Amino acid sequence: MSAIKTLINKQNRKVSIAIIGLTNSGKSELVKRILQSDEHILASVGNTSEFEFQMFGNLTLLTWDLKNSIPANKALWKRSILGADALFFVVDTIDRESFDLNRKLLLELVYENFPIRLLILGSKSDLPSSASVGELINSLRLMELDSTKCKCDLFKYSSKTGEGLYAIEEWLNKVLFKQRERIINYIKIAACMAFFEESNTQMGAILDDTPNISLLTIMREVKRKIVIFSRTMRYHDIGEEVIKIANYKVIIVKLHTKIVALIVGSNDSIPRAIEIAKNIHKVIHPYNDQAVKLHKIISDLYPLDIA
Repeated sequence: MSAIKTLINKQNRKVSIAIIGLTNSGKSELVKRILQSDEHILASVGNTSEFEFQMFGNLTLLTWDLKNSIPANKALWKRSILGADALFFVVDTIDRESFDLNRKLLLELVYENFPIRLLILGSKSDLPSSASVGELINSLRLMELDSTKCKCDLFKYSSKTGEGLYAIEEWLNKVLFKQRERIINYIKIAACMAFFEESNTQMGAILDDTPNISLLTIMREVKRKIVIFSRTMRYHDIGEEVIKIANYKVIIVKLHTKIVALIVGSNDSIPRAIEIAKNIHKVIHPYNDQAVKLHKIISDLYPLDIA
C-alpha cells in the first residue's frame, strides 16, 4: 500500500485529490502508484473524455487532461477540481517544449480559480534529462505568482522508483491534517545496512544499545529485501522504497550502485530518514568493501538520531 493511501486511510474523513496536467505528463502513472490496487471504482463522465475519477475507500482521485486552456465545462470543472481537498499540477520534467504552455495554464488556474492547496509535481525525476527543481521554478515563473491568491509548493517525483512520493505524503499530512512539523524532527535509527552492487557485498550496523530478537530477525529480512530491491531497480540510478516490518519502518534508498537501508521507529519521519540515507551515501560513495564503518559514520553525523 502506498504511503499516501495509508496516510488517508488513517483519517476518519473522506479526502479528494484533483490531479491535472497535460496529456502524457505522468498523471495516470501517479494514480497507479498512489492506489497500488485494482480494487477501486473507475468512472468517467459522458461526453467528457478529459475527466475521470477513481474511488478507493475514503480516497477519491479526480483526473483532468488539460489542452490549451482550462476546460470549457466550467460547472464540472468547478465541482470536481476546486471542490477537492488538494490539487496536484503535474509537469513532465523531460518535455521542456511544454514548459511555456504549462506556465500559461498554471497562471490561468491561479488567477481565475484561486486553488487553496496547490502542489506542483515534476514527474519522471528518474530520467537523466529531467529538469532540475531550479529550472522548473524559473521556467514556470513560480516566484512571480501572487501569494495572496495561491500558495504553492513544488516537488519532483518518479512513479517508477518512488523517489519523492514520501515528501508528497508529508505535504498532505501538513496541509490537510494540520500535523505540525517539529523544528528538529529527530528519528531513532535502530540499525543500518549498506549494499554495494559492484562488489555484491553487504554490511550492517546495529545502533540500538539494547537490540531485541525482533530487530535481529528484521535485519536478516532486510538483507533479502535489499537484494530484491537491487534487482527491481537495476535500470534506475535512483530509487526509494519504504516497507513496514513488525514495529519498524525500513527505508531503502538507492543512489547509483549503492543501496542504504535504515531501520527506524514505526512513527518516525520518512523524509528525514531518506535525507539521512542519502547523506550516508555521500560518505560511503568512494568505498566498495566492508572497510566502511557504518556505526561510526552514523554516530558521528547523527548522534541524536540513534535509538
